[in-house]
Order: sequence, then structure tokens, then C-alpha cells
Amino acid sequence: MKRRHLLLGTTGLLTALAGCNTITGNNKDTDSPNNTTETTPTNSADISVNISTSSQPGQLPPIWRNHSIEDFQAQFQVETSGNVESVNVSNEKVQIGPDSSQWNDNTVTVHPGQMKKGEQEFTATASSGSAEAQDTAPAVKSTPGNYKVDVVPQRNGELRNQISQNSLEDNYLEKRGGFITSDPVIDNYNSHEQLGFNKFAIDLAAYEWRHDNDYIDLAEAQPTEVKNFVDSIGTDTGNPDIEAIKSGDEVPAAIYPNGSMAERRGGNFDFEQFSNAETVGEALDWVHPYLFNWNAKMTNDGPVSTEDALYAPTLERAIEQNTNQGLEVHAWDVETLGHGTGLIYGKNADGTEELRFMETVSAPVTATADDNQLHPLIEDSGYLDPENDGFQEYWHPLRFGWEKDEDTSPLDFSSKKARAVRTIGEMANTLYHEDAPHPGEPGSVAPTTEYVVDFIEKLRNFNQNDTDFRTLYNQSKVLEKMVMDEDTNHVIYGDTENPQYAVVEDDSLIEEVWEDSSGEYDDFNQFLRDNPEYSMSVDDVDASLEGEEMNDFSQQVLAGA
Repeated sequence: MKRRHLLLGTTGLLTALAGCNTITGNNKDTDSPNNTTETTPTNSADISVNISTSSQPGQLPPIWRNHSIEDFQAQFQVETSGNVESVNVSNEKVQIGPDSSQWNDNTVTVHPGQMKKGEQEFTATASSGSAEAQDTAPAVKSTPGNYKVDVVPQRNGELRNQISQNSLEDNYLEKRGGFITSDPVIDNYNSHEQLGFNKFAIDLAAYEWRHDNDYIDLAEAQPTEVKNFVDSIGTDTGNPDIEAIKSGDEVPAAIYPNGSMAERRGGNFDFEQFSNAETVGEALDWVHPYLFNWNAKMTNDGPVSTEDALYAPTLERAIEQNTNQGLEVHAWDVETLGHGTGLIYGKNADGTEELRFMETVSAPVTATADDNQLHPLIEDSGYLDPENDGFQEYWHPLRFGWEKDEDTSPLDFSSKKARAVRTIGEMANTLYHEDAPHPGEPGSVAPTTEYVVDFIEKLRNFNQNDTDFRTLYNQSKVLEKMVMDEDTNHVIYGDTENPQYAVVEDDSLIEEVWEDSSGEYDDFNQFLRDNPEYSMSVDDVDASLEGEEMNDFSQQVLAGA
């Protein structure tokens, strides 16, 4: 019986020699003591094929830095005899023929991305007419358990199909960049394209549908509060209750800009002023009170402070659908302790940008005699003013890591960090199935404290810095998509100018990163270099082979992660 021998060369690469199987004519199997299967030839000449492993790939590095891809490729020697018409080498992921650039004379090279993790077999298949011969040879792809992730652009056919069937906008994807191939989440770390194991694919343009689809879902689920409200703007509905809300015939829940609370005069919704607003703030001055008045009149419960997830997409759609100065809006809900708020990003007619709070009640605790605080600029919000009652009553996630934060809530460090991460993640998507994972919940994704503090600071000071909103938004998409991948543990680190991502094997490490208040894991590249966590190292294999001949290659392999 032929035996497979495992040898260790001077380069530290493993070499495995496989036996040869020969099949001729019809495939009628018979046992043979030399592990060769033969049949009686019919009208075809005998053919045979032999494949042997000439070099095993080295252990893949946790961080790719100027490595040579050749060190991580497997190579096989393939020999045939007889009148062979075709031959190929294959596994579960790839089939390589002689016309491939990976086939050179009798040597076949396999890239890491064409191998699965761990121990596997490659099959050489030769054929001539109906006759076929096969032989197998082993290979091992040894990947680290902890490694840095290379985010790569890849079209998402499922999302793009949903967009084409359901979008309310023409040229939806084109308006969002078509197919985005360059962004800090993509450009800040690149590894060899043939690695495979460390890639995380995302379609940044199509992923915006995860957020924009919130309005469509809510419009169907709660039409009175959402679609009917948006569609009533700028039209005579014929409904006297709705027209009374617009005209201000009744003292409303919220005062329009042309009204006066002191005079008990509610004013009226001025569609011309609203539709021609040149800033998102001006548009909100009209449509935000209208939303509160609508809910007070048209729903049973009136404005509800915890329905921030309902109001954010409604206000966003109301402005983008009913104004004519090209305003762009992105609104999402933010959970405070016991009270819902939101954030509204706006791109104005002149191209300037602004970020505002979104209040969910018409008389917020932060209101003052001079400012109703329905949608103030971030820097003007009472939630960030230590002298304001709202600062003392509600802890807001935009205070995470802020030097002016005060301990005004029962939340511990991890709970505050979780709410800050949820604020980041829900930029990309607000509505989740009750059983689906949420950003900010204990799970498989842990951003480092340094990263979260920097992201929140960029939001808190957005109106004073030169941060590109889309840079933040795209990082939110990656976070949200990683949260959806519950089978893989991810760590997000670096900062918003240099976002970095990693996969880790140990669940307990995710918990440690979450609870890290001292910044121990902020330099996560160093952690990866120090802790690749191979299941079995080359040195271990070397030691196990000393003075020992192996009959079964599968007993001594580098286990993949």
C-alpha cells in the first residue's frame, strides 16, 4: 500500500507526496493493494494522472505588510500518461486547467483565496472520451484566528434589486455614487487581492437603502402618521381637520414661525415659505410644528416622545419630497435615557452642511423663553448645556467621552458606550426586527473606546469642523453590516480618519473591548501582531515531525481558523 510522506524542507515549507490512481475505460471500481483502481480498457487507451503537493503555503499573517503572495500559495505537480484529452485540478472553490496562467508545465499554483480554511484536498482529473482518472493531494491553509480586515467594494445584487423595484427616486444609485470604490473604510488598509480570508465586502451606495427603506416600511405600517402626513403637504386634502391644522384656526400643540405663544396665536403652515426654504433649518421651522400639530389632531395619542424612530424618516421624506431648492436630509433616532430624540443632517441649497437635534415633543424640557428647542443646531442644544434642565434630566449619547460630561444618570461606562455606539450604528438603519441584533447591544461587534469617543466628538462638533458627513455615514454602514454578521467577532478601532477593522476568535475579547475604559485595546494593531492565535504553529509541526514518519497527513496539519 502506498504511503503519504510528510517532509520538512530547509525553507520550512511542508511537502506531501500523494499516491497515483489510475482509471481506464468504464469506471468499474475494484480493490487493489497498491491503492490504485483499474478497469479493463474498452475502446480507449489507458490513462492515468498523478498529483503531488510540492509546497504548502506558509501561515498567513494577521496584518498584511509588504509580504510576498508567493509565500502563501500552494503548489502541486501534475503528471499524466496515456492519451489524455483534458486535465484539471480542482477543489470546492476553483477548477484550474492547463490554459490558466496558474498552470506552468507540470506545476499548478493555487492562490490563498482559492483555498478553504484548514486541511483540504485537491483533485486532479484526467479524461479521454468516457474514461476518467483521478488522484488527490492534500493542502493546508493556515489562517490566524485574529486578523486585520480588508474592507473591499462589492456590488450587492439583492439590495440593488430591491432598490430597482421599490425606490421612490429615479436614478437612486447614480445619485449616491453608483458604485463606490474609494472611501476611507476601503482605502486605509489594503491586502493582496488573492488572500481571500480577510476580506469584508460592502456596497456602500446600495447600503443606503437600509436607511432609506425605513420610510417605505413605516408608510405602509403606520400610514396616518407617516405617508398621509407627507402627502398632505402642499395639497388641498378636502379634509377640514387637516386644513384646520394648516391654517392654525385652533391653538396648536406647536407654534408656526408666523405665530406667537405669548399672544396665543398659533400662526399657519405657509407652504410657499416651506417649499422655498434654502436651508434644512428653515424647512424644519415649518414642517416640524406641522408634524406635532398633525399628531395631536389626527392620532389618538398625539406626539409621543419615544416615537423618534417614526418622526425621523417622516421629517426627512417631508422635506426632500416637498421642497424645491435641492435640500438633502438624513435623519435618524437617538435613544436618551427615557426620552427619544434624533439627529438631522442637512445639506443646504448653497452646499453648506449642518447637524441638528430633533425633538419628539412640542414642549421639550430644554426649551427656553427665547428658543423652543425643537431642532436646534447641535451646539445650541440644552442637552449639551450644563446649565439647562435637560442636561441634568437626560443623559445624551453625544456626551460620551466629553470633558464637560457630568454623572447625571445611573448609567455605567459600558451602558453609556453602548448608547453612543447605537447612535453611530442607527445612522445606517433604524428599524430592526425584534429578534435581529442591534448596534450597541452585547453581541459580536466591539468598537474600541478611542474610536467611539472620536466618532461622537465629530458629531458633537460637526458644525464647527470640516468633517465630511458621508465619511461618517459610510463607517456607520460598515458597523451596521458587521453587527448583522453574528457568526463573526469584529473589533472596530482607529479613528474616523483612519477606521480599521479586525476579526477575533475569542468571544470574551469582545466583552473586554466593550468594557475597556482605560484604552488598553485602542492600539489593536499591536494586539493582532502579538496574538495571531494560530491553532497550530509551524514550530509545533516541526517538533511533532522530528524522527517520525507519518502515514496519515490529516493527523498533522495546521488547523485553519
